[in-house]
Amino acid sequence: MSNATLAGANLSHAVLSRANLSNANLVCAILIETTFDGADLCNADLTGAKLSLSRFGDQADLCGAKFSDANLAEAQFSHANLVSADFRRSVLIGAVIEQSTLDNADLAHANLHRATLISLSMRGSNLYGANLSQATLDQVDLQDANLGGINVSSTTFTNVSGIPREMEKELGQQMSQQSFQTS
Repeated sequence: MSNATLAGANLSHAVLSRANLSNANLVCAILIETTFDGADLCNADLTGAKLSLSRFGDQADLCGAKFSDANLAEAQFSHANLVSADFRRSVLIGAVIEQSTLDNADLAHANLHRATLISLSMRGSNLYGANLSQATLDQVDLQDANLGGINVSSTTFTNVSGIPREMEKELGQQMSQQSFQTS
């Protein structure tokens, strides 16, 4: 299904494991509780799609995928390649992203409230204006990431690397000192 046009399609609850959806047009598609384990979604356009409770695991390849303005509330990403993915203004409330690579991803103004981010590389990612309130970040590499204007109210940072020293002070003022540990 590479290069397929599925804009606006309702594929909720579908099992698209190992599917090749690279370069597919899934703009505004309804993909609630859909399973994408091992799927290839490189450069797919999921702008405005509804993907809440969906699962992307088992080496799913989402490099360059466009999720801007998408609803990914409570979605799960595990062992996924999200290099250069576009999550601008997306809703990732309660999402779990673990053991994945988000290098150079764009999360500007994304809502990651209560999200769990564990064992991630986010080098060079753009988090400008993102809402990370009540999120948990553990073993996350933020080297060269844009952290300007982020909301980290009640956020827990544990073993997070790559935060510039001048930013640590600013972030520390927004959060309780007990939860702020960097390495």
